[in-house]
This record gives sequence, C-alpha cells and structure tokens, in this order.
Amino acid sequence: MAQNERGAGRKPAISEEVLREICRRHEAGETVTALAQAYGVSRQTIHSYLREPEDEHRKIYRSLKQWQRLNRDFPGVDVRDYMIRMDYMNEDECCSRLLVSFRNRQVVVENGTDIPFHRAFGIKAKPTWEDFEEFLEERCMPRTRDRLRLVLEDIGVDSYDPMAIIEKTQGRMAEDRQWLKISYFDPEEERYGGEDEGSDHTG
Repeated sequence: MAQNERGAGRKPAISEEVLREICRRHEAGETVTALAQAYGVSRQTIHSYLREPEDEHRKIYRSLKQWQRLNRDFPGVDVRDYMIRMDYMNEDECCSRLLVSFRNRQVVVENGTDIPFHRAFGIKAKPTWEDFEEFLEERCMPRTRDRLRLVLEDIGVDSYDPMAIIEKTQGRMAEDRQWLKISYFDPEEERYGGEDEGSDHTG
C-alpha cells in the first residue's frame, strides 16, 4: 500500500479537540512545519487536516487512476511508489518531469527538451538522490545567505529545508526563468485508514 511521503507512514488519528487546537494555532500564524513538529506528524498530514486550498501550481491527487493518468509519461515506473511529481518549467514549457520518493530516496526523470541547460539535471538521464538534493538546494537560497533566519521567517519556513522552501517559492530564482510546479499523491486509504474491496490499490 502506498504511504504518505517523506517517511510519514499512515496518518495517526487526531482528536477533534486537538484538530481545533491545530487550526487555531495555524490561524494565529504558526507554520505547517512548526505544527508538524509539535504534534509529531508530517507536514503533509497537517496540510490534509487543514485542507489548505490548492492553487494553480500545487495540486493534490486522491485517486490512483488520476495519478497514473497524470504520470503516464513515465513508462515502466510504478507511480504508486512516488508521492510527489515536479514539473521543471522554463516559463510555460515543461522541460523535465520528476517523480520523487522521499521515503525510498529515489527520483526518476523524463525530459521534454533537448536543451541540457533547460533540463533539471542537464545531461544526466538517471540522477542519483544526491543529484536531486543538490538540485533542490540550487533552486532556493544558499545556506550561507546573510540573515537567512529572517528570510525563512518571511516565506513561512522554520528551518533550512530546501523542499519546504520550494513548496513556498516554486523554486523561482531571480537569475533565470525556471520554476517548479508540484503535484502530490495523497490516496484516500491513507486519509481514512483502509481501502475498499475492489480498489485499484494493492496492499
């Protein structure tokens, strides 16, 4: 069965009282990262409880069929193993498509352009997890940036987490026109603790 990404596993039950407390704290200005750390769950779990609205650059897929349809351009890949998709854009052109599993520390890429400079990993067709981590850091501010703490607070991130930063900024940099459109797979059985007979998911 698929699991929540970044090592989250099955989402634990949270009482209505605690959920109301989470909502109050979030409305008061606490970030999703801080709440996840406070309650010992993943940021994706907090997102799902808060039902944060999707925007044009961030979409959550609940259905396996929809997730498979979205990722049909990854032949031979079992997309149930990957909870995040990143489209590496050059303005309106999708130059690279990435499927990412933080739990398994795996990334696969399909390129949509022959121009290495516009690809997420240049000439590399099979990037390693270390290549992916380096790519994330390249799409956000450097760790050594002056007054980094204030910059992170300004965008709503509690610590230097490149993925969290990119979720907030779409990986946009002043130096180029590349950015990242992110999609997530959050299957229904993970939200409700089981799957119906005859579903498309495997156990």
